[in-house]
Amino acid sequence: MAEDGRFYRLQSQDKMKVIRELALVQAELSKPSEFTNIGSIYHRGKDKSEFYVGELISAACGEDFPEEDEGAVPSKGPYSSLPELWQARLERETLLAIRNWSSLSSDPSTTSLSPPSKTDPQQFGEVMQLLSGLTSLFTPPQELATLCIHHSDLAIRNVLFDEKTLKITGVIDWEFAAVVPLVITGRFPNDLGWEGNEFARSLGKLGTAAEQWNHHYYDWTSLEGVTPPPAPNGTIPESPLSTTPDSPGDYLSAPNTSPPTPSSPDEKYLLCSKHPEEPQIPTTPTPHQSSEIPSPPSPPLPPPPTSQTSQKDLDIRAARLVQLFYLRKYYASCVASRDFALTRLFIDSIAYVKFNEIVMGGHDKWFSAIEWIREVFWRLKALGEDEAELGERLRSGRAVVTVPEVFGARADRGVVDLGGWEERMRRKRGVVEKS
Repeated sequence: MAEDGRFYRLQSQDKMKVIRELALVQAELSKPSEFTNIGSIYHRGKDKSEFYVGELISAACGEDFPEEDEGAVPSKGPYSSLPELWQARLERETLLAIRNWSSLSSDPSTTSLSPPSKTDPQQFGEVMQLLSGLTSLFTPPQELATLCIHHSDLAIRNVLFDEKTLKITGVIDWEFAAVVPLVITGRFPNDLGWEGNEFARSLGKLGTAAEQWNHHYYDWTSLEGVTPPPAPNGTIPESPLSTTPDSPGDYLSAPNTSPPTPSSPDEKYLLCSKHPEEPQIPTTPTPHQSSEIPSPPSPPLPPPPTSQTSQKDLDIRAARLVQLFYLRKYYASCVASRDFALTRLFIDSIAYVKFNEIVMGGHDKWFSAIEWIREVFWRLKALGEDEAELGERLRSGRAVVTVPEVFGARADRGVVDLGGWEERMRRKRGVVEKS
């Protein structure tokens, strides 16, 4: 239904039927799990009927280190809390920096888009400290901290439907199933927002890479500001998003994509990674094996608009995105109708999903989001100075962090940077000489 675009051609009432079915699946998975730790789900035993939580696939060290170094890397899980998982990731990135960047002949270029970084070592150190300090403040609120089973790629292409009734008959692609806090699962199926972020970026709604997210979709609510973008130096802008990522990302940070799994009427039950010690060839990824061929969003992203795109075409695309906004809200309401405890899941989880995406994305994601990280830090710091108990409330899960889609202004950071003094003096002398 997703791969050939049939969902997008359904009548509105039929789309809502499909959404109700998807919401039912998410509501069921959101129920408290019997497992007590964060990690990927594996099966073992002769009949593979015993399930357990083990290391988180690709999430915390191992895949980037030689086998002889694996004993020196941080824990791969399972984890007792999100802060523990995040700190393991920070430790992993530090070890990677020590291993990969200790013998550089010169400082990395700030304009380089390839490793070792998109920034310099000083900024790496800064962002490490900011993220480490923020991890405790992003403790999930108590009502969203319960552990549950997360599919990680709940999308129409991974659901089997009865063609006549549109009832779900099975769910496939469970290879990245994991146990995570409920707050991390507050993500819509990518079928309900796959184009919105790229369209917003192309029209200047998302000004920086720090405001582009895999798991949060820009809310188009009207046609305001929908005009052809100006031509940059006469060239046609290219999309920074790819329907086939160059390499598989971490489980909790990659876009909602997964390797294609054969669809069969019998494939309706939880299919998880095999125990890493089993000698047979696995049909799903083990902790040391990641998938190589991610499936694209469904349908694939259209090219971004350019200065040559007609206003009529822009209005049609924007109107469809506005429709998806209302379908997302309907999806959230369907989940809420199944369980009162899930009423604010998609409202209160946004900041936590974003923060998790940054931390688990590694240094590349850190550098692209550095301004967002700084802004969140300084705003929380200022709020904490005005409200003495705020930090304790956040650390104990008695308060919820919310963030806007785009920060409209910068917080007062109270920092006087004297490092650019020489450059300012040179510019000043240049102005005097010209006059």
